[in-house]
Amino acid sequence: MPVNVELNKASPSNFELSFPLLPGQTMLHANDELILNIYGVVLPALNISALEQDWQGTKRKIAGSPAEFEILTTQFIVDAAFKNWKVLYNWMTYIANNKDKMMEFYDRYAVDVSLRILDNFNNSILGINFKGMWPTNLQEVSFSHKEGEVQLEGGCTFVFDYYEVVENI
Repeated sequence: MPVNVELNKASPSNFELSFPLLPGQTMLHANDELILNIYGVVLPALNISALEQDWQGTKRKIAGSPAEFEILTTQFIVDAAFKNWKVLYNWMTYIANNKDKMMEFYDRYAVDVSLRILDNFNNSILGINFKGMWPTNLQEVSFSHKEGEVQLEGGCTFVFDYYEVVENI
């Protein structure tokens, strides 16, 4: 009996997070996008609350709220020129400096972002498109030669409206 072996498998280390030109951005050229060199990301949970409802002498569970998405937290390697860290920093200060106009200003600070999941041959196999994403926390970068690390690492937390799953991208 033949055994079907799948050689091209998804790997937890094959992914990239790409951002379009960001608000308040002066670091990138007009047609560039930021691709974070991320080494860790967790696809956020999707939640729908359940309510109990009486029905013909029994209790049934029904959907109680619209879908809610949890936050996206990423960990990335800071490049030698701190370009990726500065892009995120500039984005956050742009938002903070315009916080009084948030509702009318939303389309100018929230962007659509793509997480591309790649197979072992670097082919895109799945995409997660985050709609209306913006950063809420730029984590610390620790400078220390005592730790023995040869690279600087950072992290960023994002909120977004929702995400869509796109196959065959």
